[in-house]
Amino acid sequence: MKSCPPDRQTGIAVLTAILVVAIATVLAVNLLWQTSVGLSRTENLLLQEQARQYDLGGEEFAKFGLAEDSKDDGGPGNGKDTNQEDWAKPLSFDVEAGKLEGYLQDQQGRFNLNGLIDAEGKRVPDVADQYLRLLQLLPLERPLDAGTAAALTDATIDWIDPLADVEPDGAEDDQYTSRQPPYRPANFWFTSTSELMAIEGYTAEIYGLLQPHVTALPPLTNGERWKLNVNTATKLVLASLLPGLSPLDMEPFVNGVYESEADFRTDFPGGAGISPSIPLDVRSSWFLLTVTASIGTAQSTMYSLLQRDGDVVRTRLRTFDAN
Repeated sequence: MKSCPPDRQTGIAVLTAILVVAIATVLAVNLLWQTSVGLSRTENLLLQEQARQYDLGGEEFAKFGLAEDSKDDGGPGNGKDTNQEDWAKPLSFDVEAGKLEGYLQDQQGRFNLNGLIDAEGKRVPDVADQYLRLLQLLPLERPLDAGTAAALTDATIDWIDPLADVEPDGAEDDQYTSRQPPYRPANFWFTSTSELMAIEGYTAEIYGLLQPHVTALPPLTNGERWKLNVNTATKLVLASLLPGLSPLDMEPFVNGVYESEADFRTDFPGGAGISPSIPLDVRSSWFLLTVTASIGTAQSTMYSLLQRDGDVVRTRLRTFDAN
């Protein structure tokens, strides 16, 4: 049996050694890469969690501010809430390795979608008419005509009412179950205004322009209705109170400082004719907090729906990173 020459054996050994070194190098680099990725992922998770904790801290600060505002007004049923008060001013804080920014928006200055039906799930005609007018006031490239606005109103009512009857231009199970993928209407009150995008007839353009003027407040258990704060109501919501009004007409009334509903009705054109189904007030109980914490490369945005009852403020709904 012939043996390999010494020079050839040496060459094979060198190649083997090179191959072993190459494999070891690849393994080491891969291990180093995996370790680096793992460390970066852990760091990002820690920063994200830290940012969320700052968000929660911002929520506690907002609750404190709203409670103090109520105390300054003399408790529930006293004073007024306006966009000129401290709670309505955006705040920004420098925190360790980052920044915390937040602002509150009065939700009772918006049209409450859940007010379209009463405690029995039936349409409230005057409120539905107001919503129809609000839709027609949207500054769309092609404003909605009365028929289209009526169809959207009917479909919105059908979405939340528990009744099987379809509104004249509404939409129930048959329209939604035929879609891909199929789904059913909620038949329950709105928990988020974004649900509008699931309703027959709504487009991204319509929702984008409507969203700043609507809210989704849970119904009162006693069958009463949340009142619209005329001091914080948006221009379009004010213009929707009565037929024939335009946003331009509302310039003198936006960001009001009225002491009472009666004072507002006296100044507002046709104020005495506003339907009792659209109750008015100058105080608010519901606020939406948007707070963003930026820590290093991490950012967390939190949305909190806050309810104030006197000087007690509770979180009713909280979401992170998506409204």
